[in-house]
Amino acid sequence: MAISEQWLSVQVALRSISIVKFAEMLWLLDARGVAYLPALDWLVVSDLHLEKGSYLRSYGNPLPSVDSVATLKRLQQIIRDYNPARVISLGDSFHDKHSMSRMTAEDRSLLCDIINSVPNWDWVEGNHDPDLPKGIPGNPCHEIVHSNVVFRHEPEICEPESREPEPHEKESHEQEPSTKGVGKTKPQAKHQVIGHYHPKIRKTISRRRFSGKCFVVTEDLFIMPAFGQFTGA
Repeated sequence: MAISEQWLSVQVALRSISIVKFAEMLWLLDARGVAYLPALDWLVVSDLHLEKGSYLRSYGNPLPSVDSVATLKRLQQIIRDYNPARVISLGDSFHDKHSMSRMTAEDRSLLCDIINSVPNWDWVEGNHDPDLPKGIPGNPCHEIVHSNVVFRHEPEICEPESREPEPHEKESHEQEPSTKGVGKTKPQAKHQVIGHYHPKIRKTISRRRFSGKCFVVTEDLFIMPAFGQFTGA
């Protein structure tokens, strides 16, 4: 952990960082698109979508080759600011399974340097990158569980409860069927921290319209913004 109380106070005053409570822990929401857990010294980032630009260019989109290096340099600076013990990348870190074959040697080297600068780096699988590219450091995983919090790319949906008929319902054919318990979902066993949805917000202030990426935090769900350079704003 590299941050100090003085640094944090300045960032909060500048509205560059917001502090929220989720799953009984305090989280720092950095306006640059990452979340930090001081109690664990963990930094969470989601949806890097590395090499999205080169993927879209292969389909005729006239995009420059700047997205991966821009994404990585922003992430590198954030990691220097926090110096976390662990980084969790919450899926869709690579835009497709051929991303590494299109990435320049310089960008691959930068990526590896960033990963190796952190004691622990976890790659949570996403729908774009179910398999970690070969030759990349870090630990691939489906999800990470800590206490009552699970970190995954997409939310786990609970199915409706099945219900056995009550004894009196079996005996009587004239009684109206009971709907007790039907259509209700099982209570969530864990709080979920996810990516995938690329949340954004639009606001009008003094007749000017602003839009940008955002965090979404409810009682049981914490949705990360997409970090990648070409993931929309």
